Amino acid sequence: MSETTDPNSQILLVAILALYWAMLASWSQLFSRWNEERAKRNAVPPQQDPSTEHATCADMSQDALRKFDPDFDLAAFLSGARRAYEAILRAFADSDIQSLRRLVGPEVLAAFEREIVGRLNRREVLELTFIGTDEAKVVDAFVADDTAQIVVRYVSDVVSVTRSADNAVVAGDPRQIVEIIDTWTFACQTQSRRRNWILIATEGEQHQA
Repeated sequence: MSETTDPNSQILLVAILALYWAMLASWSQLFSRWNEERAKRNAVPPQQDPSTEHATCADMSQDALRKFDPDFDLAAFLSGARRAYEAILRAFADSDIQSLRRLVGPEVLAAFEREIVGRLNRREVLELTFIGTDEAKVVDAFVADDTAQIVVRYVSDVVSVTRSADNAVVAGDPRQIVEIIDTWTFACQTQSRRRNWILIATEGEQHQA
């Protein structure tokens, strides 16, 4: 006895199979995209909060310096470093070598003196106006060979103009504020009871503000 297959049943079965395979394909594509997104997220390193990075660096700096000075106060040091930064730049602009001798080390003093003497020989005048120091933070600190060193990064806004003997502008712009980024290294002798920090190295760059 032969059985007759219902055409409608066959059509329904084909439709179910087509739907099943379509769903599998859709889930496969979705799963593949999910894996790709997860791989991208894993490949990108997490962004570190700059304030957290600064705090960590400051903590490490204090730890390093308190090994030779248990009473070291980072906030007090940075306050003094801000004042020293402005005082040194003003002394340089004013060709005040005597003040610079009290604030900077021999190598930095020699470099400043060369610039000052050259400026005086050309009968030029450097006019420096401080707008403000936006940032002063410690980026490194260490102790080596009985000398403690602290590296400070400054970001400040100034107006800097160099004029000739007849008052003509040789360099700079009296109407332009310039952002200066300086990295200065201060040092003091660990054996000395008096913490006399002096500037021993400088690096700098400037941008139009």
